[in-house]
Amino acid sequence: MVIITGLFDALSILTRIPLSGESEWTTRTWALAWFPVVGALFGAVWMIWFQLFPGLPISLRAVGALTTEIILTGGLHWDGWADVFDGWAARAEKRDQARKDSRIGTIGVLWVVLAVAAFIGLWVQVDVIQDARVIVFMAPVLARTAIAVGLAVIPASSQSRLAKWTQDHVNARGAVIAVMITLAVIAGFWGWKGILGLGIIAVGDTLFLEYWRRLFNGLNGDVLGATVIFTELLSLSVGIGLWR
Repeated sequence: MVIITGLFDALSILTRIPLSGESEWTTRTWALAWFPVVGALFGAVWMIWFQLFPGLPISLRAVGALTTEIILTGGLHWDGWADVFDGWAARAEKRDQARKDSRIGTIGVLWVVLAVAAFIGLWVQVDVIQDARVIVFMAPVLARTAIAVGLAVIPASSQSRLAKWTQDHVNARGAVIAVMITLAVIAGFWGWKGILGLGIIAVGDTLFLEYWRRLFNGLNGDVLGATVIFTELLSLSVGIGLWR
């Protein structure tokens, strides 16, 4: 029952669906184990846009998928993406201040535009691939698995209440389950080539998380959000490269 409850906790963390609050959490929630399952929810949304609207140009379907994901998450991941780059552009002593500023700076806006353009461009590329549906489905799954691992293994920044609170309340072993689920799905879909792709994505995510950990002296919610966007883009890119 405690493990099942982790699904509601994961949905509360990763979406705007109000299923549980902080006061209702168990001491050590199994939310991380359910992160790839929540990712599969977004993967299903992406597949709906990808498959059920063939009359629309693929670029518009990509925008529809992206917009639906933003509605379900409240745009948290994109906000994190913009914020980390605002912090990156600031002087060392003002990085956290720039990251936490509720106003998105010029650099943050530019990186959002670049990421959206990359997302649409990747959907255009993936549309001509035989395994396109699986590539589209797996990208959000891999993105949520990546942040489950990040929360389990990377120390939180002293400036981040969200990352610290989450790490204090989640069972880190849930990340192992999340990885096992993702690995099993990848192997089932693609065999050894899928494992190779997962390895490439894991290396890319490790470098990405390590860079931001060093820049901000630990993990924070904005880095987790940026990791979702980065992993989605990386997963689509690797999928296109391996299955073109």
